[in-house]
Amino acid sequence: MADYSPASDAYPKNKNSGAASKSSENSRKRSAEALLQGTEKKKESRAGSMHSASNAATTTLQGTEALTIQQSTAMAVFQSPSQAATYIASARGAAPSNTQVIVSQNLNTHSASEKKWNPRIKRDGDFKDLVTQSTIFADKSLFIKDVIEDSDTALLLAMPRRWGKTVNLDMLRRFLEVPVDSNGKVIDGIATANYQIFRKECVLQPDGGKSLLKISQSKILVQNSEEDVFCQQEVDALKLQGTYPVIYIDFKNCKSNSFNTVREGVKSVLSDCFEQHRYLEKSDHLDEEEKEKIKRYVGDISSESLDDDQIKSGLRYLSEMLYRHFDNKKKIWILIDEYDAAANVAYRKFKSDDLDDTIELFAGIYENALKSNPYLEKGVLTGVQYIAQSGMLSGLNNLGKFNSTDAKYAQYYGLDQGEVDLFFNHFGVPKPLGDKAKSWYNGYQVQKYNGNLATSPQELISKYNTWSIVSYLKRGEFHCFKSHWEESGNIDFLDELLTKTEVRGEVEKLIDGACISFTRKDDFSANDFKQLKNMIGGNTEISPDGLVVLFSYLFTGGYLTIDGYNHNSYRFPNMEIMYEMGKRLIKYYQHICTIDPVKIQSVINALHDIMCNPPRLERMQEHFKNFYNQFKEVIRAVRLVGDKNAEVVFANEDLVHSILNYIALQMQHTTFGSELYTTKLHSKQRGRADVKMTHNAVGVIMEITCVPSDRSNDHMEEALKQAMSYGNLLGTRKNLFIAVNIDRKSMSTSEEKAIEFLCASAMSDGLHVFGINASGNADTFCVGDSLMKGFTEHR
Repeated sequence: MADYSPASDAYPKNKNSGAASKSSENSRKRSAEALLQGTEKKKESRAGSMHSASNAATTTLQGTEALTIQQSTAMAVFQSPSQAATYIASARGAAPSNTQVIVSQNLNTHSASEKKWNPRIKRDGDFKDLVTQSTIFADKSLFIKDVIEDSDTALLLAMPRRWGKTVNLDMLRRFLEVPVDSNGKVIDGIATANYQIFRKECVLQPDGGKSLLKISQSKILVQNSEEDVFCQQEVDALKLQGTYPVIYIDFKNCKSNSFNTVREGVKSVLSDCFEQHRYLEKSDHLDEEEKEKIKRYVGDISSESLDDDQIKSGLRYLSEMLYRHFDNKKKIWILIDEYDAAANVAYRKFKSDDLDDTIELFAGIYENALKSNPYLEKGVLTGVQYIAQSGMLSGLNNLGKFNSTDAKYAQYYGLDQGEVDLFFNHFGVPKPLGDKAKSWYNGYQVQKYNGNLATSPQELISKYNTWSIVSYLKRGEFHCFKSHWEESGNIDFLDELLTKTEVRGEVEKLIDGACISFTRKDDFSANDFKQLKNMIGGNTEISPDGLVVLFSYLFTGGYLTIDGYNHNSYRFPNMEIMYEMGKRLIKYYQHICTIDPVKIQSVINALHDIMCNPPRLERMQEHFKNFYNQFKEVIRAVRLVGDKNAEVVFANEDLVHSILNYIALQMQHTTFGSELYTTKLHSKQRGRADVKMTHNAVGVIMEITCVPSDRSNDHMEEALKQAMSYGNLLGTRKNLFIAVNIDRKSMSTSEEKAIEFLCASAMSDGLHVFGINASGNADTFCVGDSLMKGFTEHR
């Protein structure tokens, strides 16, 4: 990619020459720098460098960005109303050669410093609106060529949410659909919008010239069968445009909470589908009985009387009537969007009988329409997941299945690096802010497609969620970053699963930037969905196979991506997903107990002073004492949610661990890890580090205990040694190892909580051990600096 020019403050033109994605090793280094809180525009009065640095960064773009996030309605965590996920460096992928970014004809060429138009972009699923009402968009039109040339009679394209599935399917419809008048007579399409889109040079290139969509400049290999002799020929793509009858149906709005309401939704969309072809009621090629049957499907009142058999056979019957109407000369394309929307909800929420009825209904629709249908030219289904083995598609043996790991069709979904660069240049996004935005929304690793040639698995490119990038640009506040997944759906069921130690541990590893490994399931069976449902609503431990089902489900939804070349290793793709998951973890910790947000903020500030601006020993001990005092205030005030005794909290390390996790999740520019399983230093033994945090060159390991404080001091020394044994997790030059003990007895009474801290510090001014006992006085618990010195010498 060409160098960025500070003078123009713009992005270079795309030359289609980006490098392939970096290796798996580099991908693993994309760990989060923080689950950070955003800064408000107004200055806060707290003394210290934290807020002044944040305020300065808003202007200079050197540090914290101003991040606009809605405040939780459950409980305010911060005095500041915004919070966000961490900065993640993202590998840059090459732009595939068969996609390009184009600029609509009503624009002049531009530079970021002198724009002569108001840039805009549509983000819904209407391809015509995208082309005619956007000033820039990505040309994915060669998708049409690949679908037409595909040898499968039916295609299932399962891609992550908000990657452009609907707009691509609508583009295919507009290319294929034959134009007719209200009587069903084929008309000259020259005046139609579809004709204009594909035949007129209606777009500008960066050099100022005009061009057609790529499909309009291409040839397509078509298959003909004449007198039982199979043959192929290559024709101009435009000769096929507007020549096929098309049935288009969208099951997106059929999601509901019972089978009866799902069925009513299906009746409604089926009625709308027949309404598009109401001219059949006037057709000269159909008899009166056939026309009367069509009328049963049209209109809310008529469709109310449809029974299940009529619903299941509706699309097939419509395809037969269309074939007959067009004089038995053109077979029918059936395009189905959101094929899995209703079933996905049903599998997770419906009772057994309602679930069985729902799956049977959709199985009947799809089998009638797509299997052994003599009037079918080709069928295309789009959705998020493969659920063929679940029973809904098990009868389709002619189905070609593709998802985001299949290069052939993945190239047409999401946005690649070159496309995003041109989008940012077009909207005048300053380069430093654009780079930050990319780290928020980049990171999905997909295989690069090189035509029909075998592709090396090492040729990967990095993709962006289309919805998120477009939403960011439409907001126009380029210094503000937020998660747009809230606008496009949710996975609220994960909130309940985070109460499970097995799930929470894996999610916390992912938030720390680490990878998790499992053998992904691409196709989901009925038993898989049953297992997922039981995990959500049950109280039993989750099995390893259950975790595979859960994280495979998250992968298909776009919450995980492969990690480089290892297709059994997965990570969060970017900051946006980390923020979403971090927000859910914070919600979990809020659910455990009531936590005063003002007191939590004071602990965060105190810990920030220690980690982000580590002073020399004398001041370090002062800051450490402040951290101790603020943390003690939190422990003193914390209460179990729903606890009738306001003076009692449960005496358990889990509570302390949860509070520290809750604090660490909200530390600015800080990586976070919890219960990290690793091999100890100087030992073959393995264990779990309670809490790990890093900020730039400073690393912290905390070990938590809950034992009586009036016993010998050995418990503090042992806890400190335990923390130090996990030093290999840090990789930082300046390290703090902290042992935290909260007297188990004092936690279950209304007495003053007995808290002990012991810290081993390895900073630029040497190696030191210092601590604070239960009385709040300085105390090393008989542990000397030699402990840290010996540890350092043997690392």
